[in-house]
Amino acid sequence: MRSRSRYRIAAVLSGALLALSAGASRADDAVEAAGGLRLEHDALLQLIHESGRLYPALGGGTSRRGGAELRLDLRLKCEGGACDGSRAVLKPRFWLGDESKPDALPSQLPEPLMEGYAIVPVGRGEIGAGKRLMGWGPSMLYSPTNRLFPDNGAVTPRREIAGKPMAFASLPLSERGRLNLLAANPNLDPVPGVRASDGLFMLARGEWNWTDQPAATAGAVLAGGGGFQPYVGGYAQYGLDDAWTLSGEFAASRGYARRDATGPWLAQDDARWRWDGTLGLRYGLASGAEIGLELIYNGYAMTPEEWANPLRAAAPSSGSKPSHNRPLHPFAQQRYALLQTTWPKLFGDRRWGLTARWQQGLDRPSSDAFVELSFSPGDAATVYLGVSRSRVTDDLKQTRALPRNAYLALEIHF
Repeated sequence: MRSRSRYRIAAVLSGALLALSAGASRADDAVEAAGGLRLEHDALLQLIHESGRLYPALGGGTSRRGGAELRLDLRLKCEGGACDGSRAVLKPRFWLGDESKPDALPSQLPEPLMEGYAIVPVGRGEIGAGKRLMGWGPSMLYSPTNRLFPDNGAVTPRREIAGKPMAFASLPLSERGRLNLLAANPNLDPVPGVRASDGLFMLARGEWNWTDQPAATAGAVLAGGGGFQPYVGGYAQYGLDDAWTLSGEFAASRGYARRDATGPWLAQDDARWRWDGTLGLRYGLASGAEIGLELIYNGYAMTPEEWANPLRAAAPSSGSKPSHNRPLHPFAQQRYALLQTTWPKLFGDRRWGLTARWQQGLDRPSSDAFVELSFSPGDAATVYLGVSRSRVTDDLKQTRALPRNAYLALEIHF
């Protein structure tokens, strides 16, 4: 185990926050009078302490993270003149705290700039550039068609996913459809045996939406590069009625990532066609609560020999942790069942909330459970308690770097 500490002091957090709020208020008055510019801003202070139990193969002991994080979200919009419809987004983060973990696990500390990009309208479409997080598809846990950001944000609710440098465009296909294009630096962590720096990640995605009853969405994706093999995929979502929704998403490629000769061979990168996908059914209640069941198939599953390598097996998320921008499939086994539920008004009270997830491996006896309970004593503050636990057989233990994990967080909105 190696301990790492990082301290980012951007004045005093509260002082910085007050200065931002005052400056933004003055900016609102000045720019609106000057030509239709409007500055919107949100600020959140998160205090968190997280601790996880490591398996002996990764050094034993615990992995810890704790501190204070100031999240600023700034949006500058032009509502008139030559720049009408243009907008810019900036999401800086200031962190004060420390982290203790083995070198084999990626850092969980936030990046100084999570997102920062600008968008300009062009006719009925728009183009933009900068560091941005982009997601799509109906899958609840991860998106098979989005290898640039396979995690959809539901895996770890108290941790943000950083954007990646890219140029992007959204163009009309029809009254119901749009074509989305992007070229991005995938910013992948190096993995021996994978050509992670192999050019740009390129993607073309068409999506069509029908808002009339029944509501439906369909999409098609062609992408690859930047360490990933070219792949094709698609997704669809169909509203059976006001409560039930059926969805599916899949992708296929000839191997997952691009191999080189410097590292060990991985079964998922073998040059043959494989696919992964999800099939889901969700039920929404009038209170805003939702219950979903999803079946997951992973044609890029690891071999038993790869399960036994702690440096390999700990890299995928296994459905309990983010994939951390590594060119590896986020699941180790081939078949899973996922049961997930959210209750924003637990006990009929909007002050209480609950998110729970149970993922069961169907090939081998394994389970991953996550529960987060929240309570808001007021409109501006929320307390979160999250606990996760994995149970696996002895031969799969290497695939769970943190079989037990818990955090306590306080978020204050300004």
